[in-house]
Amino acid sequence: MIIRLRFVFVLVALLLALPTVRAADDGADSSPDPTDALGRAKQRGLLTACADPFEFPHAQESGDPPGFDVELMRAIAKRGGMRLSMVWVNTASRGGTSRAFRQSILARKCDIFLGLSDNGDDDMLMNRLVFTKPYLGTGYVLVTQGKAAGRTGLDQFKEGDLRVGVSMSTPMDDYLFTNKIPRELYLGSKRMMDALSKGDIDAAMVFSTQLGMVAVDYPKASFRMVNGYQPLEGLRYNAGWVVRKEEKPLLRFLNEGIDELLSNGTVKAIVERYGVPFYPPFNS
Repeated sequence: MIIRLRFVFVLVALLLALPTVRAADDGADSSPDPTDALGRAKQRGLLTACADPFEFPHAQESGDPPGFDVELMRAIAKRGGMRLSMVWVNTASRGGTSRAFRQSILARKCDIFLGLSDNGDDDMLMNRLVFTKPYLGTGYVLVTQGKAAGRTGLDQFKEGDLRVGVSMSTPMDDYLFTNKIPRELYLGSKRMMDALSKGDIDAAMVFSTQLGMVAVDYPKASFRMVNGYQPLEGLRYNAGWVVRKEEKPLLRFLNEGIDELLSNGTVKAIVERYGVPFYPPFNS
């Protein structure tokens, strides 16, 4: 009986020692997991962001370059001593952005969602998300070629036989109709861009970030954005990212990074490499 008891005591002692040995071998951190997203990210050395894999030039899952949002977030992560990890979420599937949010950032699969514009639609955020500071101004810009080359504003299309291409049922379409500017309607921006590339139209109002697709999809295109064109009031927006409302330290960290990258010219340099015009964030 004494021998058996001694064996049991030795066995228990060995079992109690095992977790300590395994943790040391694995190099695991036994400190408590921080309660906020930024603390957890810094502990892991990994900042996790979600984006649509088909939202180029903001982001793309496979291909190089990876998208200007991804490049900017990498720079911000590096600023905090971290690397960036991406989670890909299709926002074009049934349920749209709201469903994508519920299945990703609200499910805590990532802490930041990239590739968004703040159009003032708070319903999209479901009272659970909040935008960072904007890092880029976006909006509809005028592109011309051929007979329209040299025209610098929409008023110059009120007279003559030229029409301005526009994607139907968009704010830009409504503006052209209201201001009696002759227009050529297209079902979606892709068809409008195809018409431009074929020379079927000589002018169009294109969302500024779509110009990042020109070098990729239309390498022989002759149309160009009117030099120095400024998106009209009411037809311009700000690009930003969203985080969960309660993640105040993370929001602060991102906003500080945005301020720094705007002030040192990093945002401008990265965005313009994609063929997208850089506009500082708009005040209105």
